[in-house]
Amino acid sequence: MISQGVVYCLTDSEAYLEAVLISSLTLRSFEPDLPIAIISNLARIESLDLKPYNISSRYLTAQELPVNNTFVSRYLKTHLIELSPFTETLFLDADILPCAAINDLWHYLKTAVIAMVKDRLPLVEMCDHISPEEKSYTLEQIPPHSIQYNSGVMLWRNNRSMQELFAQWQSEWNIYQKQDQLALVRALHHCHISVAEIPQFYNVSPIDSIELIEAGQKIQLLHCWGGMVASGEFRDIAQSRYPQIVEQVDFLLRSSPKRVPHI
Repeated sequence: MISQGVVYCLTDSEAYLEAVLISSLTLRSFEPDLPIAIISNLARIESLDLKPYNISSRYLTAQELPVNNTFVSRYLKTHLIELSPFTETLFLDADILPCAAINDLWHYLKTAVIAMVKDRLPLVEMCDHISPEEKSYTLEQIPPHSIQYNSGVMLWRNNRSMQELFAQWQSEWNIYQKQDQLALVRALHHCHISVAEIPQFYNVSPIDSIELIEAGQKIQLLHCWGGMVASGEFRDIAQSRYPQIVEQVDFLLRSSPKRVPHI
């Protein structure tokens, strides 16, 4: 097993395929030697010529993704420890736009087996993107001031405690089978696992980044959440910063068929 690497996961969306390619090729421009893997149920992933960028891919069949709903990507996220080829994995959401090298991230695993950035609404009682039923269920089990972490950037080491955490996360997610963050909070609470907190500039929205930039902080990973991929805003931001990479992605997509039969 390779010691360190980055994993993306992608399900069912051509728009997010473009985003993953933009994100991973941008990351490659900053990190020429860091292994990168894309895991997806889109058969088209197999037709993309990613070898020149030293990016690997794994196609998941329907049998490997038994959940069939709009939140199948969350199911996949909770099973990443089984799918990642790395001992130490950095997971990035498809709507993450790298802005600098990230090699300093790995030292956060010196003090914990998992590291994340606090969510922009950092307390469970502040959570506003989960159904009221799941939020109430969560608050029955853990204190309202418990930390909520943003799972769009996750760094972990594969060991027994992390395997137990992911198994608990899967179990918690299966209760509602929708969003994943409060399920992760509950899993961390039940498994008594501490999280190393990564600074905000490793997972920050474009709006929140303005204050950090004005304070002289360099942004490492820009998280374009909230529908910015579907609206085209993610591509526009990438185009303004990395036009050559967007052009490379356009060429990759033009060079591969949209539908690839898988036997």
